[in-house]
Parts: sequence; C-alpha cells; structure tokens
Amino acid sequence: MAITRQGTGAAEVLATKSSACALSMEYSTYLDKVYGGWLGKCIGGTIGARFEGVKSWIELDPDALFPEVIPPNDDLDLQVLWLGVLEKKGMHLSADDLAQAWVELCWYPFCEYGIFRRNWRLGIHPPMSGRFNNQFWEHGMGCPIRSEIWGYVFPGRPEQAVRFAGMDGSLDHTGQSIAVEKMLAAMASMAFYRNDLRALIEANLAILPAGSPIERQVQTALQAYDEGLSLYMARERVVALGGFPEACDILINVPIIILALLYGKGDLKETILAALRCGYDTDCTMATAGAFVGQVLGAQGISADLRDAIGDELVMGIEYRREDMTISGLARDTARMGVLLAADSDIAIEDAPEFAPLPLSASPRKTHLTVEYAGLPCAAPGDAAAIRVNVEGSMPHTSSTIRIETPEGWDVSPREMQVDPLMRKYEFMLHAPHGVKAWPRRNLFRVLLGDTALQTTFGVAGAGLWYALGAYFHLEAPEDVPDRLQRAWHHHFASIDHPYLPEPEFDIESLYETFSRKIGKPAMLASYEHEIELDQLIGLRGPYCAYLARTIIAKRPHQTHIVIGNTDSFRLFLNGEYVGERDEHIWWTPQNNSYLVSLKEGPNLLVVKLLKQDSRDFRFTLGFRPDEGLHRERGQHFVDWDVELSDGVMF
Repeated sequence: MAITRQGTGAAEVLATKSSACALSMEYSTYLDKVYGGWLGKCIGGTIGARFEGVKSWIELDPDALFPEVIPPNDDLDLQVLWLGVLEKKGMHLSADDLAQAWVELCWYPFCEYGIFRRNWRLGIHPPMSGRFNNQFWEHGMGCPIRSEIWGYVFPGRPEQAVRFAGMDGSLDHTGQSIAVEKMLAAMASMAFYRNDLRALIEANLAILPAGSPIERQVQTALQAYDEGLSLYMARERVVALGGFPEACDILINVPIIILALLYGKGDLKETILAALRCGYDTDCTMATAGAFVGQVLGAQGISADLRDAIGDELVMGIEYRREDMTISGLARDTARMGVLLAADSDIAIEDAPEFAPLPLSASPRKTHLTVEYAGLPCAAPGDAAAIRVNVEGSMPHTSSTIRIETPEGWDVSPREMQVDPLMRKYEFMLHAPHGVKAWPRRNLFRVLLGDTALQTTFGVAGAGLWYALGAYFHLEAPEDVPDRLQRAWHHHFASIDHPYLPEPEFDIESLYETFSRKIGKPAMLASYEHEIELDQLIGLRGPYCAYLARTIIAKRPHQTHIVIGNTDSFRLFLNGEYVGERDEHIWWTPQNNSYLVSLKEGPNLLVVKLLKQDSRDFRFTLGFRPDEGLHRERGQHFVDWDVELSDGVMF
C-alpha cells in the first residue's frame, strides 16, 4: 500500500484538515480493505444472529461457529440500500432521500425502525422522525450498525463520513446513538490508513458528547482493559456502572464492541468471539467489531476457513436487490463509489479503473424547501403548532411567496409570506380546529413556493384524546397487610381487582361530567406521544386507581394489536367486552404487553383501568399495530404502526 503520510483519527483530521497533505492509496488495496470489511461484517453478523438478545455470558465451540443456513442481517441490508441511494444522488443525497428509499424498499418495522416508518407516514421528516415518540429506542443500536458504508465511500475523509452518518442516524435516532454512528464512520474512514484500532478509538472519542453516558461507558471499557481485567470482569464493570436492561441499547453494546476490538488483538475470530461472549445484541456487536478487523486485515488477510464458511452470496431480508448479489460485488460497487466521490477531493486512489460517471440525478439541487418544528409535531383540537420553512439552495430570481395548504378545518397564520432574497427562514403558526367530531392521527400539509412546481409536504400528528372517569382508592388497608392500622396513617391503598366502577358497563358521560366537576376543569387529557400522563389532571399522591375512556374511529373493520407499555397494573375493555389485564410492577418499554382485538367500522369505545402505585416512575403508553402485511404471522413486532385511525371527540 502506498501511503504519503501517517493517517490520523477524525478528531485530529477535522482540526488540521486545511494544513494536511493529500492521502493516497492504491485501488487494489482500497478494494481489498472494503471487501475485508464487508466480509467481517457478514461473518460476525451471521455467527451472532442466533444469540441476539441473550444477555448472559456465552461460550461457543470455535469449530461450530456458523449456522447451517446464512441468515439475512439488518445490520447490512440498509447499508446496501444506502449504496443504491448514493449511486443515484452522490454527494447531494439528503436524509429525506434515505427515508424515502427505506419506506419504499425496506419493510422492517421493529423497534426504532418501526418508529421511523410510522413518523414518516405521518409526514414527519428527519431529524424529528428520530425523536418523536421514540423515547425508548432513540439510543438503540439501529444506526451505529449502519456506519461502515459512510467510512468506506469516504476513505481518508472522516469529516464527510461524519456528515453523512449524521444524516443517516437522524432518521430513527437522536443525539447519543447518532454520535456513535459518526464516531464509527470516522474510524472506518481512517482505518484505510491507520491499522491501530486503539488509536482510532481514542482519536475519535471527541465525537461523543463530553460527559454523556455513552462517553463514560466507552471510557469505562478502555480503563478496564488498561487495568488488565479479564474480559468477563471488564464486561461486568461495564454492566454495573452503566448497563441498561434493553438488549439492543448503545450503553451496553458499544462498550462491548470496544472490548471486543481490544481483547481480540487484531485476530478476526478472537474479536468476534470476544463480542459473542459478552452477549446482548450479539449480531450487531460481532458484525461491527468484525467489520473493523476485516477492514484492517483486508480480504486477503482473512483466514480461508472463515471466508469459505460465509461464502460470497449477499443474503438480504428486504425487497431491494442489486444486479450483483455477491459480497465481492458489493465491495466492488462500494469502491467504485469511493473513487467517484473522491474525484473532487485531495484523496488519491491510484490506478483505479475508469468508471462511468454518476447520473444527472446526482447533480446538486437548486432550490428546495425544508420544514422544522418549534416543538413536538403533534396537536390536539384547538392547539397551535409553530413551524419554520427553510429555503435552501439558490433563491428565486423573481418575486415569489411561500404559502401553506392545510387539511380541512386547520388555519395558518400568516397565510403567506413574501420571499426576501436576504431571508432563508419563514415562520408560520398552524391552528388546529375546534369543535370537530373526529380527530385524525395523520394531518398532512403542503408548502408551495409561488407559482413554481417547488413544494414539500409535512405532517402534524393528532394527539390521542382520553377522558378521565375518576380516581379511586381505599382508606383502609387490606386484611393481609402487616400493621394495617398503623399503615393506614401513612398510606392510601388501591387494587386492580377491586371494581370501583361497574365493569365492563360504564356510564361514560355521567362519570366524565362528575369527575370534571370534582377537579374543576374538563377531565380530558391529550396523549401527544402515546402516553397517558395522569399528572395532567390528577395531583393526588400515593396509590390510586384511575379509569379513562377513548373513542377509536376505524375506517373499516379489521383486527389490530393494542400495544401497551406499562410500569403498573392495568385492565382493558373494548366495546363493553373485557380484553385483558396485567397485575405487575415492571420496567417500562413501549411493548410490554399486546392484545389482538377486532375493531368495527366507525367508533369503538376503549376503557383502561390503571393502577398507579408509585408516582415517581409511573408510565403508561398505548398504540395500535394492524394485524396486516406479509409478516403478520410473526406477531405485532413485525407489522407497521397504525396511522389511519382517528379519535372521537366525546364532549
């Protein structure tokens, strides 16, 4: 390999780019390292797939690593799709380009992937698509595992790898996960020139938010290794100091990747086995660690037993297909993009073949519009939502206006704004209608620039509308409570089993009016992110039981999963029928429980009975996933979230 200077990490490059001399590398070396990286990714992901989610220590016979059938790997699938977008858009692709390709060609609806797909279908674009209604998975591993493509197509240009990784991550994640993807992309960009993985880690740590939980966890992994701890004890320290219950969260899995790279000492098999032993999101940790070691070694440096076992077929689980469905073909196409994108940079890839130029669709866009939200992209009837329209690229040469077309019943102020050549940002206030009978989940708007064809769409989600029917508790302790008379001085008592109201028949109107009079205001609360926040209405401390009602309007009869995230006990009724319950006090996730129910066309009455035992950590969320699609037999986790339902306004 011909290198004109010693490579540096992204933090160093970003600080000294203007004074740096050019980097150069032979095309054959570049291609071999890209191929090695993709091989390492496939090898690690394939071995780890069947252990994904096992959080205990895992020992595997090194001679029995591979399954009989090579499975698809979502760690790689989206990156292959991103390569297709790059081939069409080049340096000028946007987060929206990636988002549109995902919705059209990648069906994956689970975890943060599903949150993105739901938000995009609601008209919510990146970066808000990665933030809204994504409190649990915003720091998941879904985007750090997509980092390699950006490093591979920008060898020696970590600043570009970081920029594109940031766009990618914004689809379905927020700050810390996006920062990890940026860090890993920068490392991959410079791993073509610097083989010391420990040095690459340290050089790029500054990309992580200083003092953040993920930065502390990575430092913990480095320190544990430096102190000479065994891999097992290093893992235990990471878990103890900052672990997380979710199997696919960055706070445990990114430190595992770091540990694997350190304890693997440059050996591909030992590196992926180190990641496997640590458990948790094994396909992701093993694939990412394997990609780094494979890239450093190059394909020619990977042992024949591993290469023969993985083969050359590019196995994918999404609709997108390439002309050449091989790993070696993926490497060649990736290297082609790297050569084409390096043409206008100070990176020299020597002796590269002559490649056909990128298509006209890769030309820079002239004028385009984007939308930002001042707050959450969600509203209840009567709410106002502030947005900002940005004019990007070249400004119109003639006098023009920006106006917004609204859904029925909505209003906007001002109605239009004159475009000023010196202004790039235009602020509007959207006013949700009062007095509606049905409140849609999806409300789409269109922004238009004058009489031109230039326009963009965006959405504001409709909040869920819940009507409280009362809060109830016992003054006396149950008979089986020790020191029950003394406890009664200091406690209230509540039970999910006690029928505070006649179940399942509820006089909704009377109960709602009575409770509204009791608290001195309408007992309605809006659920902006699928969450019932009882504190909006009820200030009572201590345990109590609350009943809430909601009307769900369906356009057609169908079956749907009611997906519940809870910390406490609940009971569920639909259209006067008992659905199910849980008597538990657990860690909140958005899908702790689910129930398959039938919705009739038109209004459906949903009533939930909630037990709030502890005011400090109470959470209850509820969403819908229709029992539809090619993968419905695999359960609610494999179908998209609903965006078609409406809420009925009861009073």
